[in-house]
Amino acid sequence: MKQRKFSPVVKVVLFQLVYVVLHFLYDWAPNGLTTIVSGINESVYQHLKVSFFSYIPVILIEYLWLRQSLPSLKRFLTARLFTLVFMPWVMMTFFLFSPLVFGKIESIPGEILFANAALLCTFVCSLVAEHHVEKAEPGRGLIAVLSILGLLILIQFVVFTNRLPWFDIFATPPGW
Repeated sequence: MKQRKFSPVVKVVLFQLVYVVLHFLYDWAPNGLTTIVSGINESVYQHLKVSFFSYIPVILIEYLWLRQSLPSLKRFLTARLFTLVFMPWVMMTFFLFSPLVFGKIESIPGEILFANAALLCTFVCSLVAEHHVEKAEPGRGLIAVLSILGLLILIQFVVFTNRLPWFDIFATPPGW
């Protein structure tokens, strides 16, 4: 059987589209479900949460497209779990680039432009890492670590949406 491909460009565009939808979903339809998967304010933490939940449907769509020709379901799933764990922290690194280099961005359009550039850089870097992780045969230790971290991140994103601890990343930036 011919191996199907899922274009990285399609994956990037799909992720960006899902991200935009989930970013605003709570504003459009505030309810218990949208509270869990959507951003409820403009804090960095909510943006990290949206990136996590945005990648899940992308994984499902990619799996449905590739399922008949996957050389290894285990490597596919482990690499996607790696990306789910890795991506929010890459995003934090790119978000922190703005105050490092520019200080405070004073305009809302500038902030939005920077945030979208950071999101794009985050996802592209995450996909490069994912591609390399998928080439390796994952051992039980890696799968266990990624599963534990993935579960902890999932629980934290859900719980901390309704019960914020006090850390700066949870605060809504001034002016938003």
